[in-house]
Amino acid sequence: MLFQREMTAEEFLVYAEQHRDKRFDFIDGEMVEVSPKPVHGRIQMTLGGAFVNYVRDNPIGIVYSEVLHVLNGKKYIPDICINSTTTEDYFTVAPLVAVEIRSDSQSKAAQRKKAVEYLQHGVKLSILIFPGENIEVYFAGRDVKVLTYGDTLDGEDILPNFSIAVDDIL
Repeated sequence: MLFQREMTAEEFLVYAEQHRDKRFDFIDGEMVEVSPKPVHGRIQMTLGGAFVNYVRDNPIGIVYSEVLHVLNGKKYIPDICINSTTTEDYFTVAPLVAVEIRSDSQSKAAQRKKAVEYLQHGVKLSILIFPGENIEVYFAGRDVKVLTYGDTLDGEDILPNFSIAVDDIL
């Protein structure tokens, strides 16, 4: 039987640097190459831009796209996040907000599991986006909120006064 050890954060960064033409995510702890479609990039830029505007007026952190987080030994790469700290290579502190945009290679179940894990690691607001379908919003200790066309995504008490139309995201 062959056993393969898990890649360290540093090894992952070297690997990713050597394969700049590819994108990776961690699904159930396993590094997986993902191939997002243009809708993924549009959503990432739309919501990321809204967050950038928000933190400019409300200096709670910095908005990042696809940065490695190692939280209690597990690796995550949120599509978008807001962190209150800065880093040179990767984060070891949970972001305030973590956003995942589902790609075809990712199951809804795996994405939902990741959203819950984010909360368990200290994320205050976890957002799952299922392009063309809906958005699921996770707050620690609260029921999941499902948003669809015609609704508004707001930051409630985590991002006070933040809001964006779901129609602009999906």
